[in-house]
Amino acid sequence: MKTGLILIDVESYMSSVSLVEAGKLKEHYVEYKDSSYITGNIYKGRVETVLTGLQSAFVNFGNAKNGFLSVEETMGHKSVLGNAGVMPKLLDVKEGDYVMVQATKEEIGTKGARLTTTITIPGRYVIYLPTLDFVGVSNKINDAEMREKLTAMLEKLKPAGGGFIARTASMDAKKSEIVDEVKRLLEQWKKILAAYNAADGIAQVYSDGDLIFRNVRDMLSSNIEAIVCNDPDTVDALVNVMKEHNVKFYDKVRLYSGQYDIFDAFNILGEVDKLLDRRVKLKSGVSLVFDYTEALTVIDVNTAQFARGKNHEETVFEANIEAAREIARQIRLRNIGGIIVVDFIDMTDDEHKAAVVEELKKEMLYDRTKTRVIGMSALGLVEITRKKVGRELSTVLLDECPYCGGDAHAQSVDYVARKIKAELKRLFADGKMKTAVVRMNPSLIEAMFKGKYFTADCETIWKDKRIYLVPDAEVLNRRFTVKGSEDAAVIVPATAKLLY
Repeated sequence: MKTGLILIDVESYMSSVSLVEAGKLKEHYVEYKDSSYITGNIYKGRVETVLTGLQSAFVNFGNAKNGFLSVEETMGHKSVLGNAGVMPKLLDVKEGDYVMVQATKEEIGTKGARLTTTITIPGRYVIYLPTLDFVGVSNKINDAEMREKLTAMLEKLKPAGGGFIARTASMDAKKSEIVDEVKRLLEQWKKILAAYNAADGIAQVYSDGDLIFRNVRDMLSSNIEAIVCNDPDTVDALVNVMKEHNVKFYDKVRLYSGQYDIFDAFNILGEVDKLLDRRVKLKSGVSLVFDYTEALTVIDVNTAQFARGKNHEETVFEANIEAAREIARQIRLRNIGGIIVVDFIDMTDDEHKAAVVEELKKEMLYDRTKTRVIGMSALGLVEITRKKVGRELSTVLLDECPYCGGDAHAQSVDYVARKIKAELKRLFADGKMKTAVVRMNPSLIEAMFKGKYFTADCETIWKDKRIYLVPDAEVLNRRFTVKGSEDAAVIVPATAKLLY
């Protein structure tokens, strides 16, 4: 089993959690401090509009946009139950009714959040279904004996009318750990019910935790060697939560206090930056080209620099296999959800086509998010469906380009500020440099001062350094260059601004 590492980066304006396996980035999630991530949260909502013909309703749960509740979501969403149970045919709600709902998908564009009345409360080892008499085991647990053992255990533990789903991590858990978690989840449900009944109107009654807690909980497995974080307050909070929830990994939490940026120190800084590129180059010479639309994501296996061998079919097959492996990794890293269409290089051999699809399916098994790979069409297209969980990385770290009329994107100011900080840390790491000159577009300088991105660092780790921001209209917006000097006094333009 490959050794794993969880890296947590905490800035004043954004946080990120990364999963690294065998030195390679596998998952990466980002959240701004002022973001309103709602997936997993539970609310007391009020039905505003019932669409009888569509057997659905719009529910006011406290957000600016009403959430969408369909009849399929009034018993259980398929990502939880698979084909188990019988879905109701009629939506049994009317306008003005108060209902307990849980957010299953974030707002996207003009669409409101997706809601369900089938409540799920996730733990480390099991998911509690307080309103469904059901016991299931994660599809990623293939061992038949283990599945039977977990099913029998949970059947004995489940309360009347409720149920459990064993998560992948339950394979490595002791019975006592699962029992303790079940007790905690049952107690949590009592608190949720009490909060719901006490609320006079629309209210949030449960939070699934912030980015850090959610992802650390879901990433933890027996192969995780350490959880490394660059913020002491977050380290303390994480250890306390783990102890409170009886998670045995709290002794693996470490504080990173090195001179380099945490991503730089663990050699993934470049990988993180590449996740925003439209084009990903592979060793064979082919490229993966990502195009995002509101309806679906298209991934084209592009042959622009592809070196064709003597045996064309075999060379294409090998390139497609390489592409399939990287596509699975990129989908997971970029958190791409919904419908994904992959256009592989044309092949004539049916066995090769089947092998490429199987390779893609095999690699997608490592994805914690529910996915489905559909066979290759005659045109060489493969359709993938992946549950939308949170926001795609591109929607978090990219803004509409201010100069392109909305047809292109640029890296967000917050993300650029983080990159500048990483470069400055690298520059000052050995202690030789006393001054840094950062050249950038005037509009970016204005944004840096407005956001006060470096104020805390200038008062602490850089208090004996001089950092100048030099406006240069020739530098493209959201781009920058950093140069250092061992001298405390340097010549800079009169328009330069000193960070303080």
